[in-house]
Formats: sequence, structure tokens, C-alpha cells
Amino acid sequence: MIKLYTTKLMDYNKIYTVIFIVFFSIGCDHVIYNDVEIVRFEKEFYNSDEKKLDDLIDEYPFLFPDQFSKTTWINKINDSIENDLYNYSLIEFKDYNFNSNQVQSIFHNANNILDNFKTPTLITLISKSDFNERIIYSGPYLFISLNLYFGSNYYTNIPNYLSFNMNKLFIPNDIAFKISERFVQSKDDRTLISNMIHFGKILYINKLLNKEDEDWVIFNTNQKKMKWTIDNEFEIWSYFVENEYFFNTNIDLRSRFISLSPYSKFNLDIDKESPGGIGRWLGYKIVDSYMKNNKVSLNDLIDLDHYTIFKNSKYKPFK
Repeated sequence: MIKLYTTKLMDYNKIYTVIFIVFFSIGCDHVIYNDVEIVRFEKEFYNSDEKKLDDLIDEYPFLFPDQFSKTTWINKINDSIENDLYNYSLIEFKDYNFNSNQVQSIFHNANNILDNFKTPTLITLISKSDFNERIIYSGPYLFISLNLYFGSNYYTNIPNYLSFNMNKLFIPNDIAFKISERFVQSKDDRTLISNMIHFGKILYINKLLNKEDEDWVIFNTNQKKMKWTIDNEFEIWSYFVENEYFFNTNIDLRSRFISLSPYSKFNLDIDKESPGGIGRWLGYKIVDSYMKNNKVSLNDLIDLDHYTIFKNSKYKPFK
């Protein structure tokens, strides 16, 4: 959990943890473009006074859980830190198009390739401070925490490898990733290759949904580190083979090569030139190779075990 703000604000954010898990239909301050409904809930909420809040609670009781008193919501509306965040969001997202052609394309592609996918309602909020949940996709709804997309310069107390991605540039791909993630179930397997293939599947779908962004955006790194990865593909592969890491169950390997981090830990001099989570990228390369060399559907891929994918991928980069 990344603590961005004061303890008091974190307490308010816990309120929205409850809201996030309530699946609801909503009609406040919203527009609909090409069947995409966009709800700017933060505008409706922070422009409320006590009387308007009564109207909001009456109209949208599902947004105001009973365990929180009305005083809690009034305090939240009047909280200076929250208002600073809200006002900053008005500046940062003044001309931002939440229904861009790119986002529409992601939803269109998802409708075409994912079973039972329906375009969600997009709901923007000032809310949680968990980097990993800056976007939450529940199926019918997709929540975007605007306060986690103010740009890297805003988050001076957060490591650069995280704050770099806290930029509205990454919103479309984060949407694609969260949708892809929901359709890939994790397996009860502790081997490194199982974790690699799991993320490889997610990223494979991610790239099918989001065809506009370059790989450095999709793999959550920068252009320089992405180039290094591509240039050293053979050496990366050889390193994993020679150290017999693929079927190793040591949890430390996941920390070194799967988890988000400033760089991957080969324990070599070149470590800092690499992107973090390089095992995810290698997992994608294996999955992509499998799909190119086998006639299977996307649904088959999603359900397929990691060993079959690894064995039949025919992935072997050349020097």
C-alpha cells in the first residue's frame, strides 16, 4: 500500500473501498457517447453542500453505505486535502477525453474477442491510494481514481518506477490490462514459469485490446529499457535456461522477475538497465510464440495449462 496523503485522508479512502465493492447503477453527472456511459462522480460529490448531499443520498443511497454517518460525508466534502485533490483533477483532466477513440477501440476489441464482455460504465473518482488499484474493473463498472494519474512530478515521495506510470497517458492501457486480467484465472502453481505464463496470457490479451500503444507503455517501462530488453532477448532467455529457473518454486524468483520493481535482478552489472518484471515480458513472448505456432482459440489459450504452452511454444530467440 502506498501512502500518498495524510492519515485522515486514508481514512476517507477506506470509505470508498466499501463503495468500490458495491455494484450499482448510477445516473449522476454523466454523458453517454457511442454506448459508453461516463460518470464524473467526483464533480457531483465535491460540488454538494449539506442540502444537496441529502438529495444525493436520497437519489443514490447505494453510494453512501449505512455504516457511515452523514457527518462523515460532510467532513469529506469540506476536507481541505480532498478539495485540493479535486481542484487539481479539474486542471489535470480539463481537456481529457475519457471516451477517446483509443478507449472505444479497446472496448470494441474486447466485445469481439472476449466471451460475455459488455462495455462497462466508466466512473471517475477521487479515492483510493493503492497504486495497483488505480483502476478497478468489476465487470459492469470501471472505476478510475483520478488522484493516481496526476503525473510523475506530483508524487515526489514515491519511487520513480511507480510514479512514472501514474500519468493519464497510461489510462487507456491500464483499462486494457484490467479487463485482460479479469479474464485470466491464476493457477495454484508456485513455479516461476506458471507465473510467467499467467502474466503472459494477460499481456497477450492486453495487446489484442490495445493496438495503439507501443510496447514500452504496455509493459510499463520506458523506451530505453524496452529497447534494451528487445536487444538482449537471447541473453535473457539463455540466463533463465542456464540457471534452470523456469520450474523453480523459490518465491524469491517472483520478487526478482515478476513483481513490479525499478529493475529485474539478474545479480549482474547490467541489472539497472533492465525493466522490472521482465519475467512478465518473457512470459508474453512464450505465449505469443505458442499462438503463432498452434491453431487454438483465445478461449482455449486462457484455459490452457502453462506446461503445454511452454512445451509447444517453440520459443527460442536467436542471437
